[in-house]
Amino acid sequence: MADSSSHRLDVLDIDAIAHRMQRHLGNIVFEQRVSLPEAGVLCSRYKGKRFNVKFDLDYGVFVERVGHLSCEDVAEIVGWLTKEAG
Repeated sequence: MADSSSHRLDVLDIDAIAHRMQRHLGNIVFEQRVSLPEAGVLCSRYKGKRFNVKFDLDYGVFVERVGHLSCEDVAEIVGWLTKEAG
């Protein structure tokens, strides 16, 4: 499911985000980076719940819910990603 804030994420670079996630010790925990033919994926957790940041060639960059994240949780993740990029 693509987040409605995906247009804010399209300016993000997967290498920069992966590096920042590895350093961050807060509620976001980076687990692994997966490379697919159509996308790069950063598998992560937020408050113990799984999510991915997907860098898709066709659909752009978006937060993909894997666990039971609320809309507020996704908004916080997007906010952190875009704030860190700025």
